[in-house]
Amino acid sequence: MWSVEMSGVPEYWDDARKITLFIESLRGYANTIALWNLTQPQPAGTMRGAMILRSTALQGATTLLISTNSGQAAKTLLAGDLLGIGNSITQQVVRVTADATADSNGDIDVAIGTPLRNDFAANASVTWDKPKALFRQMSLADGIEHVPVIGQPWALSLLEDWRP
Repeated sequence: MWSVEMSGVPEYWDDARKITLFIESLRGYANTIALWNLTQPQPAGTMRGAMILRSTALQGATTLLISTNSGQAAKTLLAGDLLGIGNSITQQVVRVTADATADSNGDIDVAIGTPLRNDFAANASVTWDKPKALFRQMSLADGIEHVPVIGQPWALSLLEDWRP
C-alpha cells in the first residue's frame, strides 16, 4: 500500500482556513482523496495516448496486457513508470518493473511489481498521466479538531484505501 505524508506551515489566515476545510472534508475515515505521485506524474517511457487492458487481469496478476491507440508502435514503458488500473473505488496504481516496448499494433505486455488486488475486466482503463490512488486518513488525531494557524506546522498522514 502507498502512504502519503502532507505537512506545511501556513503563512496566511486564508491558507490556514483552506487547510482546515480540506482536513474537515475528509470527515475522519469517511472520505477518500485521489492523489498522484507529484515527483512522477508521467512515465519516463514514450508510451502515451488512450490505453486499456487487452484482456481480463485477474487478482494476483503481475503482468498486464495493454492495448493502445494507433501510432504507439515501438513506444516504451520503462521500469519505475507508474500506471493506474481501473477507476472508482477499486482503482490501483502499479509500478512497471521491466522495460517494455509496444509491438507494431501498439500492444504492450508489462510486468508490474505489486500484484493486482482485484480483478479488472478487459477494456478497463489504464492511466499513464497522473495515475491516482485513493487515500484515507491514518488516524483521527489528524482530524477535525486540528485547526492550522499561521506559523504553526500541521501534518496529515494518509494510507492507500483499496477495496475488493
